[in-house]
Amino acid sequence: MDSCEIELTFPMLEYGATETPWDLLPLLFRGGAAAKVKRVARQIAQGELGHLLTERVGLVIQLHEQLTDDLAGGGSRFSTKNKINALRTFFSWSDSEGGDLSLETVADTYIRWSDYLRHRHMVDRKLSEGSLYDLTRLTATMLDRVLCRQSSLSKNTRVRKPRGKGKVHTSKADKQYLHNTFQFGHALADICNSLTTEATIGPLPVCIKLRTGQELEHWSGLPRPQTGEKHRIKLRSRRQIEVSRSKRTAWEEDRTLRTRYSLVNLRIECELLMFIGQTGLNLQQAHTLRVEQFHYTSHLDGYQVRAYKNRREGEVLFEIFAGYQAWLKRYLEWRSAWFANEPDSLLFPLIRSGGRILEKATQFENINNICHELGISMIKPRQLRGTRINWLLRESRNPNQVAELAQHTVETLIRVYTDPHPQITMMEIARFHQKTDPYLAPPAPGRCISAIPESVDIIPRNAPRPDCINAAGCLFCTQHRDIESEDHVWSLDSLRYLKSLELARYRPPTLDPQLSTEHPALAVIDRLTAKLRFFEESSEVRKSWIEEVRIRISEGHYHPAWEGFIRLVELRQKTL
Repeated sequence: MDSCEIELTFPMLEYGATETPWDLLPLLFRGGAAAKVKRVARQIAQGELGHLLTERVGLVIQLHEQLTDDLAGGGSRFSTKNKINALRTFFSWSDSEGGDLSLETVADTYIRWSDYLRHRHMVDRKLSEGSLYDLTRLTATMLDRVLCRQSSLSKNTRVRKPRGKGKVHTSKADKQYLHNTFQFGHALADICNSLTTEATIGPLPVCIKLRTGQELEHWSGLPRPQTGEKHRIKLRSRRQIEVSRSKRTAWEEDRTLRTRYSLVNLRIECELLMFIGQTGLNLQQAHTLRVEQFHYTSHLDGYQVRAYKNRREGEVLFEIFAGYQAWLKRYLEWRSAWFANEPDSLLFPLIRSGGRILEKATQFENINNICHELGISMIKPRQLRGTRINWLLRESRNPNQVAELAQHTVETLIRVYTDPHPQITMMEIARFHQKTDPYLAPPAPGRCISAIPESVDIIPRNAPRPDCINAAGCLFCTQHRDIESEDHVWSLDSLRYLKSLELARYRPPTLDPQLSTEHPALAVIDRLTAKLRFFEESSEVRKSWIEEVRIRISEGHYHPAWEGFIRLVELRQKTL
């Protein structure tokens, strides 16, 4: 079979001026998967990779049909690229082992390959657990479809999904993350404010001043002048010196995009990140937006932005907060000064050497380098969207509405983006138990004989007042009654332990021992201790309840009504 008769390219894709078109033909030759992409076509044509392996044709053709079907159905270009890279890795290993790949043997070859990768992870330590799982899982997904398997090939291997470490945020960690996000946002705003139209066409270097007092020098592609003895360059002649000076002068006097594109790109990247943080669009959507005659319609606390064409308002492109409207308009004015001849081009028209692929988004290398220089954290687009989503969730407490704004299902929103917070969790657990748990009606252990709270005659000064909401307040209410059962005693002692944890975290404002004993939790602990002492001293049966409950508490076995709260408090103490 002649290789010219087999078409394994992807003509539906747009390629950059210097990008090599994708082709699965090298997978049909031994050593083709490991060959350089730019050279492999010549090597095949010259016969350097030997003859085409006919046993692989059926397998590779089906893999190619899979990938093209995904692209035709709206699949991501970058997901397809990752799949091709995974296949190249798999075929390359098979070639190195001298094995035969075909529809009949590919399953066994895949299992041996997964064992090899697992050895690299477990023994050689050259592959991370996450990379091991992602690579084997992605390859198995493609092979499963080719082989029409009901269960995944990955289940026949010893590779398992890495255990997540969880993402419960404590107050301290959450505040630190928000601080880093605000710090990053301030840096983006300062860069945008510094790179005005006048500054970008002005003398080099452009000085970018930050509100922190730091300054950045940007030479826009011009080599930075070197100073000091070790940086001196010995030129051969005076003519070379004059030529070097004339080139620098000509570069600085050229105020077009040919020499100032790096400054323009830096401003556009900053504006793109700020746009994502404001609108919640993902990077793929944001960087492919085209500039339009935007029309702003008031909506809630912000604006819905539509395209205005032929006296008609189109569909809503995105939503912004009210404070961002002036900023966006200022950017559009700056953009029109540089791209006046391209009114219908991209909203964020990054300039790239070798041509730009519409689907390929920037990786923000320039901003990453600046963040490293400034010593601040780089917040990526997905993290920006996550911060926005979590803030909206905390403010609105409406997952359905936030999911609609974020263009996700509620399940995806909670599984991927939501970061649990102990304080919110404690409140939700309390509300749930108040509605469904018979142990907490009233909030404290026991029963109520009336819905009208009334304080006992003698109550400590700082004790919580009964309000039918706070469990501690019920202990000082005349309507509250204890229950004669071991379960009730267990609940009382668990609540006492919870209050002791609360008291342990208390730091009095003064060292005066009189003031240090006035915390409300102490009055609650004394009240619970008195109740438990009564149970212990009233009869032998009740005393046996107390002894059993103390053993449970010492073993960390708490009453279900309070266990969730206790675990959250203990977790928070460990992280502080």
